[in-house]
Order: sequence, then structure tokens, then C-alpha cells
Amino acid sequence: MKKLILTAIFLSLFPFSAGAQNSFENLYCSDYHGNRVQVIPDSSARQMAEAGISTFGVPQIRVNPTQLKELSPKTRAFAINHVCANLVLGHLVRSVDNIYDHYDRVGNADCWAAGKLFYGDIIDKDGVDAIEAEINQLNREQWSHFPGPVRVVTLNEACELKPMK
Repeated sequence: MKKLILTAIFLSLFPFSAGAQNSFENLYCSDYHGNRVQVIPDSSARQMAEAGISTFGVPQIRVNPTQLKELSPKTRAFAINHVCANLVLGHLVRSVDNIYDHYDRVGNADCWAAGKLFYGDIIDKDGVDAIEAEINQLNREQWSHFPGPVRVVTLNEACELKPMK
């Protein structure tokens, strides 16, 4: 009987720990196969957020909460969704042929992240402008930790976000 009670307590802890692990910014992310991505807070991560695949093939996003604190909540969400886009669009499993393909992927990830926030009614056009402005004002140190290469971000122009209503 004691083993049964201990087992029940042990098993009841799993949903809470898994929920806590994946509750960062209430993010839901899946990879290009539709598998749920683990979001793991990691203060040792070099970038604000970085995508990877574990040795067991589990897609993961490692998030450095300390570095993300420097950004506004909407820009934080954009940065994490940019990294999620790399998993959704399969960027980690396909190589690029040249630098132009690489920048196309970065642009696609930017637009995917902006689209997720825009069409999810988290931000509007003004919110996209605010994210764009904040990213373009990052200093060199911040850019070294922001997902993707240093670039001028033009989300409204490049992504052509249009209200669905």
C-alpha cells in the first residue's frame, strides 16, 4: 500500500514539472514533424534563445532568462518565436548552399515569428513597428546574443502582414 501511495505521488508530479518547463511565456512550439518542442530555461546559454536537438532526437529551445530581461515582453516573444521558427521550418536539418540562402532563412524565421504574434492577436501593426524599432536599436553586445545574424529588421515591409478581418 505504501508503494502504491508513493507511486501515485511520484506520477502526479510529472504533469506539473513538464508544465513548468514548457510554460515559459506560454510558448507552444512544434518542430517540422509536429513534435512538441521542449523549452528549457538555461542561464548558461550563450544566446537569448537557441534551438537544438537532443541526443535522443527531442527538439529543444534553450532560453536564457537573464539575457531576455533586457527586452520588452513582445520583443522577447518575437526572439523565442524566431528560434521556434528554425525548428518549425526545418532549418536545423537542412544545410544551406550559400550566404543568400542563409539570409533567406533568417528572413523566413523573422516573418514566421512576426506572423505568429500578429495573427495570434498578441500584437497589431503598431506592435510590429515597436518590435522592429527595438531590435534595430540593439547595441553590439545585445546583437551578439540575439537570435540570427546582425541585420536590419523590416518586418512590416518584408512580411506583408495583413489583418484577416
